[in-house]
Order: sequence, then structure tokens, then C-alpha cells
Amino acid sequence: MSTHELVEPIRRLAAGFSGTLGVWAQILDAGETIEWNAYDVFPSASTIKVPILYEVFKQAGEGRIRLTDGLTVQDDDVVGGSGVLKDLTPGLGLSVRDLSALMIVVSDNTAANLLVDLVGIDAVNESLRAVGLRDTRLEYRFFRAPPGAPVNCTTPADLGRLLWLVATHAVLTPTACEEMLGMMRRQHHTDQITRRMADFDGYLEQGVEPLVRVASKSGSIRGTRNDVALVEREGLRYVIAMMSRDCADRRFYVDNEAAVLLAETSALVDAHFRRRA
Repeated sequence: MSTHELVEPIRRLAAGFSGTLGVWAQILDAGETIEWNAYDVFPSASTIKVPILYEVFKQAGEGRIRLTDGLTVQDDDVVGGSGVLKDLTPGLGLSVRDLSALMIVVSDNTAANLLVDLVGIDAVNESLRAVGLRDTRLEYRFFRAPPGAPVNCTTPADLGRLLWLVATHAVLTPTACEEMLGMMRRQHHTDQITRRMADFDGYLEQGVEPLVRVASKSGSIRGTRNDVALVEREGLRYVIAMMSRDCADRRFYVDNEAAVLLAETSALVDAHFRRRA
């Protein structure tokens, strides 16, 4: 656990939470790191889609697949939960690039499963090990795990570190990293990261530059709310990964206890890093 001055404010937030909170955050240039239960393992929910996206672009860079290749959504590919493909007519053809965008921008579970089938579960896990992320594991496709099976999992440190590698262009190519970040910047579900940021605006007219730019991926299952993001401000870039588990509030709604906790934690980290910058 970090000895950082933010530990006490985060501890107070965590003490009032019915479950367990984990946080990892780091300024890209300065390297200052905040950690709270950062190496504990949590259910990943849809944040595991970031490693899937990474593997898609890795294999594309190796020439094993092409982002322009087409895949067809069959009736038996369709699963529930988040996304839009479940509401469209089966037989729709989409490129690997478009499926990747759907997986990230609207967290489409059907798109994610098609991409997992394409690149392979083992390949995702092996690539994570290759960059030193040893506590993250993709076990099953979404809504395809048998009862009692292990859940997809990660840690705040692993999740944050993967996005840090992409944000700093330390993996793949700069072009691939920027296309991945571009998809994450278009994600619809940013409220856990930005809810308490007074200067964040979720809609900007054409030509207006944002004060805060966020490239993120959230995840939600019952008892868990997660988020990982690259936050960019003038003179400041940082990655934050927040995870939760065992929350007593099981409801899916905007004021879910864990969702509010993550928003408050994000605001604490953002305010501290802004002072540092």
C-alpha cells in the first residue's frame, strides 16, 4: 500500500464502502504513483475488453489478421448485456475494426465474443504475460461461462499498467496505440471517471477543444464497478484504474454505491495530480 498523502482520504472513502476498493494511478511524465489494494485481484467485468483490444491490434500488426477483415454476426453469436448487436438483425457483416469499436465504445458483448473467437483466449493471456501483467486472466467469453466457473479477473495495477503502455507507445506501434486510444476516447460510459470533474463536458461543438480529454473503459456486473482511463489536461497526463468488488448495492443505476465511490475517488486523484502539475 502506498505511503502517499492520498492514502488517508482514500482510506476514509473505502471505510464507508460496503465492499472492497482498489486503485492504481500514475502520472505519465513524472511517474508519481498512487496505490490502494492495487495488487488485489478483482472481477474484471468489461474492463477485460482492453486486453482483448490490445490482442486484436497486436495480431493485426503481426499480419495474422486484418482490421478490414469481415465477420458475420450469426444468431447463436448473440449474447445479452451491454451493446447494440443483440438488438440488430443476425447476418450483419462488420469489419474487425468496427467490431473493436463496438466492443469499446458501447461495450458490446457480442462484438467482444466474436473478437475473442478470432484471436483466441490463450493468445490474450499469453500476450499479457509477455508484458508483465501476471494477475489478469480472460477465462471465458461473455455470458458463456458455465455455472461456478472462474470469472475474468485483473488488478488495478495490471489494468492501469496496460493502458500506461499503450498511452506511452511502449507496445505495438504509435499508430496502433493511437487508434486504440481513439476508440477509448469515444466510449459512452465515462461518468465514473468524470462525474465529479467540474470542468469536464461530455458534449462539445465542432472545433471546441476540451479542457479534459478521457480515453476509458468501464465495467459493471452485480457487486462490481470498474474503470480505467487515460486522463489528459493541459500540462498533465495520467492513467487511473479503479476497481471494486462485493458491493452490497446490487442495482444497475447511476447512483449505485460503487459507481459513486469510483467517481469520488477519481475526483480525489484528479485534484491531487492537478496540484502537482
